[in-house]
Amino acid sequence: MPELRAASIAITAARVLRTACLLPLALGTVLEAAEPEIARYIALYEVELRGRVAGTSQLSVSRDDERGIYTFSSRARARGLLRLARPREAVERSDFIVENGQIRPLEFRYEDGSRKGEDNVRMAFDWDAGVVAVDHGGASMQFDLDPGALDRGSMQVALMRDIEANGRPGPYTLADEDGLAAYEFVRQDDTEVATPIGTFTAQRFLQRRDGSSRSTLVWVVPELRYLPVVIEQFRGDELRTRLLLQSVEGLESGSRPP
Repeated sequence: MPELRAASIAITAARVLRTACLLPLALGTVLEAAEPEIARYIALYEVELRGRVAGTSQLSVSRDDERGIYTFSSRARARGLLRLARPREAVERSDFIVENGQIRPLEFRYEDGSRKGEDNVRMAFDWDAGVVAVDHGGASMQFDLDPGALDRGSMQVALMRDIEANGRPGPYTLADEDGLAAYEFVRQDDTEVATPIGTFTAQRFLQRRDGSSRSTLVWVVPELRYLPVVIEQFRGDELRTRLLLQSVEGLESGSRPP
């Protein structure tokens, strides 16, 4: 499946489920059918900002089998003039577990790719106490968690897993540096999408949050276990950012990336 900040645009894919990304509201991702295994993959996207290529974003999901912990990662690199403001990769990392069929984030980190890191975020989830501790831009805070709350990375995982299991994603409760917010997904018409790895008939979902002018369209395909092949983010009617899948490892025929 969170919202784009123009200076760090290539991180958009990981934030798609924040606006971006994605069962009653507070019940998160408890699955109704047999639970599919968490998809592990490495996917590379080209990122366009207002119609111009602005960078790349690599998304991946891996698992530490010894500890039983999954990691969602997004590594984004700007090109051209944007790289002057963001010379390093912008990185999001979400560590999570699956407990009783429910995805539970443990820790979330975001490094904005700037020299000063003024927008960096760290979140630590304490499910026993029902709180999350947040460090953002040098300020610390803590707020209560809803059962089933997700962070931006684990929302991407939940999106794919829930469509595969239930035929639909969300709604989800997102915990980020601003607190808790509810996101819903509305099914749109299916459409053909051409990518460098082939043409697909994609299911399209509109992601939105009440009271926000931002929305996201996500195209997912069953051949890739509902990985997004296109992500478009809007502010009002204006298309701000578009991500197009360039390559993927680990999803074809149940294979896993090396």
